[in-house]
Amino acid sequence: MARSALAALPGHGRRLRWLALAVMAMVALSSLPLRDAWRNRPGDDRPFAAALTRGTLIVAVPSRPAPTLNVGRVDHFARVPDGFAAALAEDIGQRAGLPVTLLLAGPGEAADALRSGRADVAVAGLAFGAEPLLAYAPSPYTSGRGTALVLRRGTVRDWGDLAGSLICVSHGSPFAREAARRAHAGVQAFDRPLDALLAFQAGECAALVDDEYVIRQLLRQPDWAYYRRLPGTVAAAPAFIATRIGDAATTAFTERIVESWRRQRWLSTVREDQATRLAFDMFNAQNDLYCH
Repeated sequence: MARSALAALPGHGRRLRWLALAVMAMVALSSLPLRDAWRNRPGDDRPFAAALTRGTLIVAVPSRPAPTLNVGRVDHFARVPDGFAAALAEDIGQRAGLPVTLLLAGPGEAADALRSGRADVAVAGLAFGAEPLLAYAPSPYTSGRGTALVLRRGTVRDWGDLAGSLICVSHGSPFAREAARRAHAGVQAFDRPLDALLAFQAGECAALVDDEYVIRQLLRQPDWAYYRRLPGTVAAAPAFIATRIGDAATTAFTERIVESWRRQRWLSTVREDQATRLAFDMFNAQNDLYCH
């Protein structure tokens, strides 16, 4: 009955067809790559206008010692990009339709590179507003939770038992500050994530704090059967992608990328991949498969 009533309305079917076509067009436009939605903007209204002119996107990222796998003496003057930050940088470039050049820089150096125009974007662990002359995508790119690992038969049963002790972490860990605050403990940071794991096994720290994905991977290995998780987790300190101030198009473009990462759980995929690589490196190090 309802169907016949609708059919009686003049032009109703035509209007429905136009409405359907309009909805399909909107869906098609919304599914276009971000780069296609922005490239048609004139001149400096485009995101990464300087990078488009240059032909490459320069991203400032933290560094680690290279080679990353050797056990023992490490040459801290030879550096490679941090794996997590590099993965994010490459994805930004892909979405912008540009090849990526990585600029190895700490937070302060990354901020200077942005201000001087030597970098277009920084994935360098910066807190929101840490550098007032930079712009920030409002959504943090850090995600997930950290876990503490302790000796299974040791005296540490809970976080409070770590008071006054040392916690092993990798340099730049988003979980380090909150873990230290919660445990009232000190932090011993290592330039390589692998070195933090080795130091913990050597007894240099009362606990190891890392991404829950890392801890999960380690506990699957026989050599880590002597350790257990502490109950509870710690949240990651928020870090934000920075761009040059006054470049609203680039900031908005970057924010849309971060929102997409979070919505699609892509950041979790990258974290899990990095955890798998670190656990593999640790397995090889314990089995003397790398040069000493």
